[in-house]
Amino acid sequence: MRGSVVMRGHVVPVAGEPLRDGTVLVQDGRISYVGPTSRAPRVDRTVTEVHVGDGTVLPGMVDAHVHLVADGSADFMGSIVRSDPEQLAAVARANSVRALRAGTVAVRDLGAPGDIAITLGRDVAAGRLPGAAVAAAGRAITAPGGHIPYLGTEVRGEAAMADAAREELARGADGIKLVATGGVLTPSVAIGDAPYTEAELAAAAAVARAAGRWVAAHAIGIEGTKRALRAGATTIEHGVHLDDETVGLMASTGAMLVTTRMALVRMLRNADAIEPAVLAKGEEIQGVTIESLRRAARAGIPIAGASDAGTPFNPHGGVAEEAVLLVRDIGLPTLDAVRAVTATAARCLLRDDLGHLSPGAPGHLVVTGGNPLDDITALTDVRSVVVAGRVVEGAGNR
Repeated sequence: MRGSVVMRGHVVPVAGEPLRDGTVLVQDGRISYVGPTSRAPRVDRTVTEVHVGDGTVLPGMVDAHVHLVADGSADFMGSIVRSDPEQLAAVARANSVRALRAGTVAVRDLGAPGDIAITLGRDVAAGRLPGAAVAAAGRAITAPGGHIPYLGTEVRGEAAMADAAREELARGADGIKLVATGGVLTPSVAIGDAPYTEAELAAAAAVARAAGRWVAAHAIGIEGTKRALRAGATTIEHGVHLDDETVGLMASTGAMLVTTRMALVRMLRNADAIEPAVLAKGEEIQGVTIESLRRAARAGIPIAGASDAGTPFNPHGGVAEEAVLLVRDIGLPTLDAVRAVTATAARCLLRDDLGHLSPGAPGHLVVTGGNPLDDITALTDVRSVVVAGRVVEGAGNR
């Protein structure tokens, strides 16, 4: 259902200059005016007014990397493999609602069993279920014995890779996920593992790109990252090992970097509860991750912030913390960090209509306490959430 709402006060449109005394008007679910309050059109009593006070109006946030079937259990894999499809679907639905209430209006799910995330995305889009919009990769494409097989399909060979991509798209996926390297949460697979040849990765990527879809590459080890970029990845997920050559490849191919630093930070905060082999991997990449992300930022690579929600001690709805880490650890200016979890993240989903306040865009907005441009931690203080001009019940974290 679509509604009408007006907000007056400090506004950060992301697509334009901040407004100290601004107004955002949403009518019939879409933004009809963004600008100075002095020039705002009059509204009648049917339009709901949301109190902004000393807060700030911003676009709804976008989380470019989540796993909806997981809820932050210490045993990430076990929580998934021990659950049946109906249980996993229920978890995914609850996590989508949780994300929305925290101000995240859209997520990109990068690996789920079967078509759970795809089906949820359809149901939310059709209005059959509440929650954040879902752009889903369906099952991640991973090598036999590779990283996160329980979230994907195990495939080897160029023809089979292309067929796997076609199958996920035919099932309704919005893009594909390629597991191009090892990962932290699979103890038996080295981080530097590069299981696919460039040709194998390119066979799958070509199918998705020909259909106008995105290609997300799980990329922690350096060799697999380079192969994924040359093969046609549109986004590099995590970006732990980025040397000058890799950053140059990102610049030349136009690939975006999706940072998920908060997943590692939250895991290490709870080190006593993490499997030793997993913890050792996390500690190994802690320092190099920061330097890699700084290298990409200095080179002007587009950076999208994401949470990797569902991983250990990392529940859904916390992507604002990634923006805080991008400022604190990577040195991004506050406005760039806000863009990272709004407009730039939306580009990863190929949703140029999201992540900014512009006439004609969907009326998805949040009100934060304080001004994130003065103090980025204000972004974590969500007071109100509006979707398509309707106030979300139970939203906010105060």
